[in-house]
Amino acid sequence: MDDAPNLRFALRYRRTSLIDKTLLKDSSARRRSFSAALQQFEEQMEAARIVTSATRPINLYYGLVQAGLAITAAHTPGNWSFGKHGLKVVDMQSDLPGITIRPDGDGAFQYVARATGSEQLADTVSLGELWASLPGLCQFPLKGAASPIALELFSDRYAETEDRTEYGSAYFRAEIAVNGDLPEQADRESWYRATMADYPGMANAKLWGDSDTAFREARKGRFLVAVGWPVPRGKPAPDISEEEIEAFFDRLAPRYRFEGERFLRPPAGPGKTPPPSPLMTWWLLLYTFSMISRYQPRKWAEILDLDKSPNAAVVQHALEMALAVLPHLVLEALDKEPILFGRPLRL
Repeated sequence: MDDAPNLRFALRYRRTSLIDKTLLKDSSARRRSFSAALQQFEEQMEAARIVTSATRPINLYYGLVQAGLAITAAHTPGNWSFGKHGLKVVDMQSDLPGITIRPDGDGAFQYVARATGSEQLADTVSLGELWASLPGLCQFPLKGAASPIALELFSDRYAETEDRTEYGSAYFRAEIAVNGDLPEQADRESWYRATMADYPGMANAKLWGDSDTAFREARKGRFLVAVGWPVPRGKPAPDISEEEIEAFFDRLAPRYRFEGERFLRPPAGPGKTPPPSPLMTWWLLLYTFSMISRYQPRKWAEILDLDKSPNAAVVQHALEMALAVLPHLVLEALDKEPILFGRPLRL
């Protein structure tokens, strides 16, 4: 199903429907900028659809910046406009996964991150780390990258106790999907400790069962790991509502674009700092791609060369994916709530 017409309609409809619900009602300057910026976002997205990958990141990035201006006009108290990117590419000469980006003052990225409740970019981060952390892209890894990737998480609707009694210590329960071969039984616990150390959300988690029962093969090249997190304050399992369970997993592994699709994301950058939101991670990727395509056009052409570049196909796929993803994430940011579709077709 093509959701583009529905998303386009929804974004157009917000140009009037959001006025009385946001800061737009208080300022004609905000309203005029909001309307003009959303119009430019729509036109840049249409332009990006027409051109090839050679120039598509420029349209996508500048369209996203205009959408960001609409978001801050609607939701940022006080000063809501910006005049710089707030980002800098540190070294464009590295291989694609090793290209790094850092914050640079207080600009568009920082304003929109604050307006949408995203984590800020606190330090230098590599493009490979950002790519790997992003649901939708992580299953198409960049050649040469070695960063931990976002992992799909399937949460249970009910809390459980370890001893299966009604009033034992309660745990939130989930299974985490991993692409790869199921580890040998003797290696599973050490694999779990080493792998999950990369994910801040796993700090309090434990294997649900032993090395035999906690692991199962879903299909060739993909397995599931059962885990549990202790319920705070020792609340008994029967007293924990589905809403409480959903709120816990919304913090730990937010749903991304589709019903039932949650992702546990690794940190991006030094330390265990959570990555920026998916919208702002896309922002960082597209900023970087647009800078390479504008200032290093020969390097960009080499990256896109399907006959020679190992990353050409996945980069072109990401740019095509952005055409569908960006309007969706912008709409969520304007509404300040998730808008979830039915499950997508799986490859």
